[in-house]
Amino acid sequence: MQDNFVVHTFGIQIDGVQLEQLKSISGLGMQQDVITSQHVTDKGVVYTRKQPGAKTPGSVTITRGMDKSKALGDWIKETYEKGDVTKGRKNVTIEMKDNTGKTVRRITLMRAWASSWQSGDLIAGQTNAVDESVTIEFEEMKVEDS
Repeated sequence: MQDNFVVHTFGIQIDGVQLEQLKSISGLGMQQDVITSQHVTDKGVVYTRKQPGAKTPGSVTITRGMDKSKALGDWIKETYEKGDVTKGRKNVTIEMKDNTGKTVRRITLMRAWASSWQSGDLIAGQTNAVDESVTIEFEEMKVEDS
């Protein structure tokens, strides 16, 4: 019997550029359409069959501490300000690591681009760190276990 999968740390790279100050990743998952069809045997028995259909593109949201790094902002600008969809589409890799720092699962979001950015609350007189959240759209997901 194996222990549950415990992720101690995780990281994210956009076309090989590591983002820092990462707090959370939400919405990570995949979905596939289901095709249902009815058939009749040569003896007149009706039965239903289900089979996999098209893969459904998805989205994830990353939350991180805002810092001076320009990598994320530059990526967002490609589509939001410049309208360059070709340059804006990047492969995003998420690595889940165990307590020794070894990558145990690698998830690649193919042809991804940032669809939204949001700053955390700015409150006068407080010295809290500011977070930023980015929603990333992707067309395909690949999962590799190490």
